[in-house]
Amino acid sequence: MKNTILLFLAFFIIAATLQERHKPGGTYKGKNIYKGKEGGCYYLKGKQHDKIYIDKKLCKCK
Repeated sequence: MKNTILLFLAFFIIAATLQERHKPGGTYKGKNIYKGKEGGCYYLKGKQHDKIYIDKKLCKCK
């Protein structure tokens, strides 16, 4: 029972972390933009969700 509770809590912590990472930080040409690992901003394009980086001047993500 204790292991089940720990596993359940771990799942929710990981899910919350992943959700926060992909939270939109604004829009660019009608598309949601996201902040990258090294501070750049990008939007997702196409079915493959390719990352298209935009100029940092246009980035308002925090």
